[in-house]
Amino acid sequence: MVGSIILARWLGPSQRGVFAAIILIPTLLQYFVNFGLSSATGYFAAQPLSNKNTIWSNLIILTFFQSIIGFLIGWFVVDIYLQKYFLRSIHLGRLYLFTVPLGLLGMYATYILQGTSHFKVTSLLKCIVPIGYCIGIIWLKFHENLTIENLVYVQLLIQSSYTIIAVFSLYRIVLSPFFFKIEFDLMRQMLSYSMKIWFGDISQLANSRIDQFLIGVFLSSQALGIYTVALSTAGFTGIFANAVLMIMLPSVTGKKNFQEKISETLHFFRKYWLFSLFFHTVFALSLPILIPIAFGKAYSESILLGEILVFGSFFLNAKMVLGGGMLGMGFPEIISFVEILGMIISLILSIFFINTFSLKGVSLAISLSYFIQFITLICLTDKKGIAYQKLLFISRHEFSENINWLKSTSQYFK
Repeated sequence: MVGSIILARWLGPSQRGVFAAIILIPTLLQYFVNFGLSSATGYFAAQPLSNKNTIWSNLIILTFFQSIIGFLIGWFVVDIYLQKYFLRSIHLGRLYLFTVPLGLLGMYATYILQGTSHFKVTSLLKCIVPIGYCIGIIWLKFHENLTIENLVYVQLLIQSSYTIIAVFSLYRIVLSPFFFKIEFDLMRQMLSYSMKIWFGDISQLANSRIDQFLIGVFLSSQALGIYTVALSTAGFTGIFANAVLMIMLPSVTGKKNFQEKISETLHFFRKYWLFSLFFHTVFALSLPILIPIAFGKAYSESILLGEILVFGSFFLNAKMVLGGGMLGMGFPEIISFVEILGMIISLILSIFFINTFSLKGVSLAISLSYFIQFITLICLTDKKGIAYQKLLFISRHEFSENINWLKSTSQYFK
């Protein structure tokens, strides 16, 4: 968040939009060629009797082929998408494609550590890129070299550092050194699970990036810069959902029977639901003060956009947490269906609203899509044995218990 603030202030809306456009396609490709294996990695690593060394060996081979596919697709897509920007933007976009193999390896290593419940290490690894990004921006500004080209080089350096540290941590904590064995049967199982969720991952990726892609095509770089600030601000609300999901997924997966998995899912979601409702409301009301102070008056148009997107983020984050329970229960196809539905709705509404209401229309389209996805997931979850009343409605007694839980939790911050 700090990196986003200082970069937006020092580059301005137009240049911030150009940088967002350069890194967009390689970032999309990293998740596109993933084929859902990140989720599969966490799921299989959480199995008590799984061989983590074999899982990692399989992932190394798969990463090689995924990277080739990513480079072949990205080389041509980057050229088409960035041709409206300055001349070297295409070169920088292609250079940024090297983050695809780096990101995949680092991601897989992190998911194995997360699946084996090494949450402290996982959290520290996830800090490397944002903290390094922030330090890199400040260092470039201090030396008066804050350009889009140098930002790309800094990102490549940070991503390389993250991958090296993640792999080193994996070998030090979980894996046996000098062990390399491919098991095609396990690889087929991982790919079978991953393909069930891959369409959902792609749709989720499209849901989270289709707005920026359309703005980059139909509107100006300044509009993209303003929208990026609103989006990153609203995205800040996801920190709690991600924290819950990190612990929830291996916890639900590790339960022995189906009823225990249901109970664990309810336990996590109900506590998150109450806190999330309060947090998103307070955060949305504070944006008219936070955005001008943090980003400057040049981004005042981002306030209303941010408020609309926070409304959508409330349902997006709740869907993420509940979806983690579904993954742990062994129903990745449910998540895929919800994400595909959301992608279709997002695309239709965004194209329609961008011509009519510009940036406000895109924000509204994305938020409506997240709301529909959450309602759909609730209905599908109900059919799997988790009644929506148990998820959404809390008795007065439970409300008091959760308030006391929140108070006791807050003591850790004092």
